[in-house]
Amino acid sequence: MFNGKALDNKVAIVTGAGQGIGAAVARAYAAQGAKVAVVDWNLETAEQVAQSIRAAGGQAVALKCDVSDRAGVDAMVAATVAKFGPVDVLVNNAGITRTAMLHKMTPHQWDQVLAVHLSGSFNCLQAVVGSMMERQRGWIINTISTAGILGTIGQINYGSAKAGLIGFTKSAARELARYNIIVNCVAPG
Repeated sequence: MFNGKALDNKVAIVTGAGQGIGAAVARAYAAQGAKVAVVDWNLETAEQVAQSIRAAGGQAVALKCDVSDRAGVDAMVAATVAKFGPVDVLVNNAGITRTAMLHKMTPHQWDQVLAVHLSGSFNCLQAVVGSMMERQRGWIINTISTAGILGTIGQINYGSAKAGLIGFTKSAARELARYNIIVNCVAPG
């Protein structure tokens, strides 16, 4: 604990933070003293969340980013570091759905979902992990779903992406443990 708040002066990036779970995580981290980059493809909703954090006395910046675009991710991380300093916590929460029964799903629907969930998580992790390794500390949290464990009807792309994130998390955890970087996943619901 740092002055009564577990995340005082830690820098956190939360993707998909313009609404829902991501917004709740961003607000909770700020309430615990973190400086939060509220990241979403929709800058307007990200700014609303960041403004609510600032209104409550926290520190937050809203950043627009499509996590499937590596150059955009690198720019988002650079903007976060310029504003707050090195990243301590990454929450890979960005996600989309493109629902269709498997026999009707288009390759584009498949690719879009995997690009955001899997490639986006990889892009964000790779963009922050070098600094974490140098500093010998960091926390990575990947949002998964019971769909990745149990499967789901009409969302083979989503279930596959979330199952992939489980393997992604386990591999990253094993590789990064020697640097005191903790990697976990959470399946809300």
